[in-house]
Amino acid sequence: METNGMEKRNGKRGPRVQVGAAAGALAALLVAASLGTAQAQATGELVSLGRKTGVGARALGLGEAFTAVADDYSALYYNAAGMTQLTRSEVGINLSYGMFQNNASFDNGTPNRRSLESTKLNALNMILTDGGRWALGIGYYTPVSFDDPLIFQAHGSEYVYDAEGQMDHYRMGLAYMVSEQVRLGLAASAVGGKEQLEVRDVNTVRYLEEYTGYNLEPSFLIHLSEMFSVGGSAVVMERLELTDTYQEQGGNPLESIYDIHHPFQAKLGFAFQSGLTQVSADWHGDFWSSYTYRSAGDAFVNHDINYPNKHTFNIGLEQHLDRRGPVLRLGYTWENQDDERPQPNQRDPYRVSAGIGFMPSKRVGLDFAYQYGDSRTFQNSRPDGPQDLSIDSEDHQVMASLRYRW
Repeated sequence: METNGMEKRNGKRGPRVQVGAAAGALAALLVAASLGTAQAQATGELVSLGRKTGVGARALGLGEAFTAVADDYSALYYNAAGMTQLTRSEVGINLSYGMFQNNASFDNGTPNRRSLESTKLNALNMILTDGGRWALGIGYYTPVSFDDPLIFQAHGSEYVYDAEGQMDHYRMGLAYMVSEQVRLGLAASAVGGKEQLEVRDVNTVRYLEEYTGYNLEPSFLIHLSEMFSVGGSAVVMERLELTDTYQEQGGNPLESIYDIHHPFQAKLGFAFQSGLTQVSADWHGDFWSSYTYRSAGDAFVNHDINYPNKHTFNIGLEQHLDRRGPVLRLGYTWENQDDERPQPNQRDPYRVSAGIGFMPSKRVGLDFAYQYGDSRTFQNSRPDGPQDLSIDSEDHQVMASLRYRW
């Protein structure tokens, strides 16, 4: 999308700039420092934006290839129809540690490194089931982070950019098993979050981004045989609103409001299980739309922005060492956009995952996962200038999950 008349990575008022890296319902508002393209790889799940961190250590270990698996408490987030696969009611809690780092190099010079660390509650949810036809789930998630630090020296001055915050999801879902082969689900989400940005260049400017929204997502899970299953979902109703407050040092706050319209988001997954081995694969598609925008006190103005569609591909492998022993997991995720003119030397974001799971008893499960992500962009340090700024981004996630069945 375009910024509201301000380039957020240099703190100066300027022409509106379209960004190209984003997902969820809104393009990344983290616009590059007088840069003309987006630095942050903003990813999200359905109504969301920012950088996706995933939900649940088991799903994270599988690279989030979980749509056609969906057989634990994480099903509420990835595919509500899968909740009917649980034979017992279940509650789950996830804790996560994240470290995001940007390495910015101007004109092939020495990289400047800046990082942010955070430890937070990633998920808390419960699924109630009769062990047969019906299941009900409620949950709280923080699957998206806005942490994005940046520092570099260019044109004789230092540029510092700090963004922090998260998107919160509150979700409720209902699932029904039509037959042994077919399961249907419906999930409703309310989302809200805050992002705080501070840019220090010639002077200091601050942004406060406040998000509110909701969506409705039907889903399905079909067992084609004892070994094969397919699952998917699509958003059929969605609303996301952003209130942006900009303040330059010594100036008055300026408020802008965005009403984002997103046409279609979908997920499709496949899973194959043979003996102690399970392989899964997912595709997530985000298809762009438009938004209306107004400054405080003004009327809304329509915008038709042609964004590239974004595709996320996930592959996961789960290997049981024996029927009662630990479980090993591996996953790989990469993203691709339908860019007509992709930036030269830009590396599509990817993430590599590994995890392990234990069942100390029939009622208790423990899962741990680590994920490493990487991306690279080349940008201009001055408007309409050459692409002289290289930014390599690294993302580390460590997650632990505890689930209890009764």
